[in-house]
Amino acid sequence: MKSYNGSFIKKSLMKKLIIAYILVIAIPIMVFSVYSFRSLKANAKKDEVNKHSYELNLEYDTIEKNIYIMRNIIDTVINNKDVINYIDPEKSIDTKELISFNNISYRGLLNLQNNNPNVKQINIFANSLDVNEIWPLIYKKERVEDNNWYKQTLDKDGAAYWNVNKYDNDIKIYSKASEKSGNLVVSLNKEIKSVKNKNIGIIRVTMLSKDFFPNMFNEDKLGSGQIFLFNTKSLELNTDENNSFLQKINFDKKQFGEFIKDKLGDSNGEISYKQGRENYTLLYKESPIANNYLVCVIPLNNINQSIADSKRTLLFQSLLLLILLSIIIYFVTKTILKRLYLIINSIKEVRTGNLSAKIPVYGKDEIGILAYNFREMMKTIDELIKENIKKEIVGKETELKALKSQIDAHFLFNTLENIRVMALIEENYVVADSLVSLGDMMRYNIKWEDDFVSLNEELNYIKKYISLMTLRYEYDINLHINVDKQFLDLKILKLIIQPLVENSVKHGLSEKLRSEEGNINIFMESDETYLYLNVMDDGKGMNRAAIEALKNHINGNIDKRFGLGIKNVNDRIKLFYGKSSGLDIQSEQGSYTRFTISLYKQKGFT
Repeated sequence: MKSYNGSFIKKSLMKKLIIAYILVIAIPIMVFSVYSFRSLKANAKKDEVNKHSYELNLEYDTIEKNIYIMRNIIDTVINNKDVINYIDPEKSIDTKELISFNNISYRGLLNLQNNNPNVKQINIFANSLDVNEIWPLIYKKERVEDNNWYKQTLDKDGAAYWNVNKYDNDIKIYSKASEKSGNLVVSLNKEIKSVKNKNIGIIRVTMLSKDFFPNMFNEDKLGSGQIFLFNTKSLELNTDENNSFLQKINFDKKQFGEFIKDKLGDSNGEISYKQGRENYTLLYKESPIANNYLVCVIPLNNINQSIADSKRTLLFQSLLLLILLSIIIYFVTKTILKRLYLIINSIKEVRTGNLSAKIPVYGKDEIGILAYNFREMMKTIDELIKENIKKEIVGKETELKALKSQIDAHFLFNTLENIRVMALIEENYVVADSLVSLGDMMRYNIKWEDDFVSLNEELNYIKKYISLMTLRYEYDINLHINVDKQFLDLKILKLIIQPLVENSVKHGLSEKLRSEEGNINIFMESDETYLYLNVMDDGKGMNRAAIEALKNHINGNIDKRFGLGIKNVNDRIKLFYGKSSGLDIQSEQGSYTRFTISLYKQKGFT
């Protein structure tokens, strides 16, 4: 191992990458491919089983529904006294009753058949030779009494007898026109007894086998499986004899019947079965028809063969691809290393103090990104050095500007105070109070030690602003503040409420204040995630189009019709509180406008 390790270390980086590629990637891919195909084989079988299991359950539900329909029809006929009286030899029917039967009961039977489109035919075979036949519903028993199903029905002694997948051309019509093959049907047969418990006939309800067993008779061109109905007593195996599954493979039904007869113990299950070289999975489920099981036969060889062919093809293609990729990796690695050496040479040049050394390497790959970031780093270092040289000059200049600003502000406040004193001497208290409010507002704006202030400070600022704005209009602006005391010390972003109040005064109330007082309400709401600050006026409001235009404006689609004050408020809120925070607008023309600030509680709160 040491000799191999030493030999590997001595190899060039290019050869190391090729060897690492083969050992670390190629071999695991081959192993993984083999494992994947095993899993694929199991999953393919599982998918096929799930698909046919669904079809088997669907077939069960369809059969159950059809059984219900056929039994319901038989119960309806047997409970019809007019029908029983008509075929009972001990009952005499006069002409009036016969006409009534024909117009009412007979038509009712026809409607019963017509209202169930899946039902092919309803037949009553009367035991009496004197009964009048009414085609195609009522016949005499002599037409079918030689048939095996007729005898089987009588042997049931009143219980229902199912006759599955039999042709329905068994009624002797004694006409050449009827000498043609019938349809394959499923019939439910039951003996009809009189009130005295005597046999007076048999009723038969038939349904086409393709309607009774829709999945069994579906055309499966791929031959992926077939459904059988197996009778555990007679060992009879019924299915669609013309399906592609039985024609495509040499499937021995007799051998299959011998195998399955002792395997159906539970209500449902899965069995493995092999016939010749073909492997099968058998899904079975107890049928709604007594003593019968639905069995789905799924051939597996086609699935396995298809996966095996795909496996060999993929392994061969993987080998060719591995060889091709190894060649490509060799040349790509050679190119990469060449660019890497250029970067190394440039770095050596930087070490000598030349921060403007050029790196002639470009691209969007890792090496290109490395070169780009190295160039940007050199630019940043160079700019930082130049910035440090200018720092003292800039600092002195800033100090002078700050001192001048303080002097200017001091002069302005002193001037306002002198004017206020003059107003007091003249006993003009309104002007004096207004100057106090204006001075406080200016101090609040100039004193910007932090981006956050208490809510109480912001509200006091709003009060002073309203007191000044009231002087401009003929009527008062009434400010209503409804904020719980627990929120007054809460830190909020400075000057985010005033622009909204200003908008309410200038655009919402300005017209109203010429003829009556206006109201501005500031109130707060809260939930687990957000704090909601609301500014609401009872001014002229806005229509829906104006609201949408203003919303688009504050969300980035600049509209010259609107100022930037409200947009700046929304931008600052999102900057400090996160994108989920922001400003919302609600309004109704001629009624109100409401601005709602949503502040995300987990950011910006102290």
